[in-house]
Amino acid sequence: MKKLSMMTSLAILLVTLVTASARPQRPATAPPTAPSGKPPDTVMLEELTWAEVRDLIAGGVTTVIIGTAGTEQKGPHMVDGEHKFVMEYTGDKIARALGKTLVAPVVTYVPEGNWENPTGHMSKPGTITLPDDRFVELLVNAGRSLKAGGFKTILLIGESGGNRNGMRMAADKLNELWKGSDARAFWVDDYYTKSHADQNKYVTEKLGVPADKIGGHANVLDTSELLFVNAKHIRKNKLVDAYENNGVSGDPTKSTPELGKAFLQIKIDNALAQIKGLMAGTLQRQASETPGQSEGGGRAGRGGRGAVLNAERRTLEPTMNTAPASRTPTQAPDTVFIDEMTWEETRDALKTGKTTVIVPTGGTEKNGYHMVLGKHNFVVTHNANLMARRLKNALVAPTIQYVPEGNPDTQPPGAISLPSPAYDMLLDAAARSLKVHGFKDILFIGDSGGNQTGLTSVAEKLNKEWEGGDTKVFALTDYYEASRIYYRAWLQAAFGYDEETAGSHAGITDTSQMLFIRPSGIRKDQIKPWGGPQDSGVSGDPAKATADIGKMGVEFKVNAGINQYKLLKNPPARGRGGRRGSGPDR
Repeated sequence: MKKLSMMTSLAILLVTLVTASARPQRPATAPPTAPSGKPPDTVMLEELTWAEVRDLIAGGVTTVIIGTAGTEQKGPHMVDGEHKFVMEYTGDKIARALGKTLVAPVVTYVPEGNWENPTGHMSKPGTITLPDDRFVELLVNAGRSLKAGGFKTILLIGESGGNRNGMRMAADKLNELWKGSDARAFWVDDYYTKSHADQNKYVTEKLGVPADKIGGHANVLDTSELLFVNAKHIRKNKLVDAYENNGVSGDPTKSTPELGKAFLQIKIDNALAQIKGLMAGTLQRQASETPGQSEGGGRAGRGGRGAVLNAERRTLEPTMNTAPASRTPTQAPDTVFIDEMTWEETRDALKTGKTTVIVPTGGTEKNGYHMVLGKHNFVVTHNANLMARRLKNALVAPTIQYVPEGNPDTQPPGAISLPSPAYDMLLDAAARSLKVHGFKDILFIGDSGGNQTGLTSVAEKLNKEWEGGDTKVFALTDYYEASRIYYRAWLQAAFGYDEETAGSHAGITDTSQMLFIRPSGIRKDQIKPWGGPQDSGVSGDPAKATADIGKMGVEFKVNAGINQYKLLKNPPARGRGGRRGSGPDR
């Protein structure tokens, strides 16, 4: 990176010598608006532009699914992100079968127990929990944002039992807020509860397994579903690795992709039937549950919520040490993503020194006529992977796609805002969950300007609370802020592009990074000088973007984040007495 450092220094020098010429962001003759063009064959909001969503809504696509999944242990044989991978598949199928329906980014931070008494799923490394009240706030803000963009029906569908109460509460809150309007929210519980019963009946009838032997978590149902959706996330050599407290309830050895296809179709069919009945008014929504009714996790319940607080576990031993030892060695794939690893693989990674974890925050926002809503999510996930691999001792938590984007009630089509304090409380829950397992350095990075304040405030709060301990939180704001300075200086030096031309949103820099990381997220036929129409939301000239420029932008972000982390972790000596900086608390 010596060459890159020299280029950066030269760029900064040139910028101080060159006075940027003022030029308009967009010609005065630019039209106020324009059609989006034909969208690709997708129902996923992240993969559409705001204008495509706007035009789809105008054409009657006014229903949206918010799928909730989870990041939880799934036994020795299955990755922690099983619920996410299944929800992405079923959400797509349900939306296409309903018609006129899109799918919001799947929520991967959900109730999984608590960090003060890490029993059940939380007793296994890799599980991340978001308490019910914070989970409800996330869903309510997402619903408000989607309604503001033009959606009229919000469907809440969950992959895990622990999500049920929060989804019901969120639907109730949204419907109370929307009284007198034509918007409504529905909790689609038949996807989970009725399907669980129907799937068990299928197993008994087709496989001859008694109902009391089927089990309730990481069993033949869950395992078969993931075998069908994404078989690489099943460790087939671990299917028979049965031992006490391994996280499995039931026998996964009978699992097949064919069974998974049948089980998933049951979920899809039950969800469709309930949705149609709820929307037509022929079915009533579920009655409110009594407290504790949905406190279980997975299919059989996560257990342990009523257990006596284990103070020694909480203060002395991380789950990497208290979780049971496996009977056979783990052979983790080449990945740094926690949701692509089993809990055993995460435990063993921690024990070999991978005690640093990156929590990436992206965003789901308007990015011009030419770039998809999920730009920040795709970029920050790619960059977190690079950072973790270069650090060599780091893993990556699921990307947080819902971040501050302003007032949820004034969002453009498809954009979703999770303002503070809800956003801060999500970060807080992620960090506390990861600390329980034995992660010592928790690195926050954010790909959007609105994310930075929350990263800093949560890090400062937790570092003060955990002062004297061996866990620190690092808000790596240089990933975003310092890299922007270096990137623009380089653009000026290398191409003569001034600040106005580079732009601050969906211009050269953002567009180039997407061209490098995910070119399918760019509509090349919609790239117009200065963004084209006046309502594009573009700052800068994306017509000058290239994948090579994007590659440099990635390097600036990754290097700025890593360099800040190293500096905060090991501040240089200063002054006569060799005083050192205050590290992450500063």
